[in-house]
Amino acid sequence: MVGARTSGGLGGRLDLRFLVALLLIGTALAGCGSGDTSSTAATGGSDRYFGDHPGQEATALRISSSDCRKLAAAAARQVKRPLHRASDPTPPNSRCQLQGHGVHVSVSLDTAYAARTRYSNRIDEQVQFNAADPAKLPHAVPGVGDKGAYNQNATWIPAYSTLWAVRGNRWLTVVYSAAGKTRPQRLAAAAPLARQAFRLTARRPGVAQPSASPARR
Repeated sequence: MVGARTSGGLGGRLDLRFLVALLLIGTALAGCGSGDTSSTAATGGSDRYFGDHPGQEATALRISSSDCRKLAAAAARQVKRPLHRASDPTPPNSRCQLQGHGVHVSVSLDTAYAARTRYSNRIDEQVQFNAADPAKLPHAVPGVGDKGAYNQNATWIPAYSTLWAVRGNRWLTVVYSAAGKTRPQRLAAAAPLARQAFRLTARRPGVAQPSASPARR
């Protein structure tokens, strides 16, 4: 979660372009054969991520239809209007879609193998490709994800009105769009929804739980 600083003038602009070109080439080579790493992609099994990721086993934890109803009620109180909901409770990529006049809120949960690693990779990519645009850089959000240095386990992307956060091997994404709300106001509304979603999806009877200390990478 860092920005890039370049010297002024033409030389600085050329240096930045050269750096971006190198990052693009390096990422393309490293990512050959790999798929989308976003939390909304169909992630499949462990063959997508070579090597062991202790504590990042897939689970059947999900956003259930009941969870979606509770999240809809909370969001409706925020925007002071009724919201229609659409639930897809199927793990490992469950989601809850909420819509109303001028409002669209999406809450999705990735519990597939190595979800935490995908979150970390997504943050790295966001920094690499958007160093010159602060609105597209990850901004740390306290009190949402796992405790960690610099609150790096929950981040807000202002340009996308999107909150990413991880707890254990659960990668939660909240996209919050509401007409009339500023970006800080959207974050202030998305954060409590994320905390509620984490609480609702923490444990379910008969669902295998990952180990307590998942690997970060």
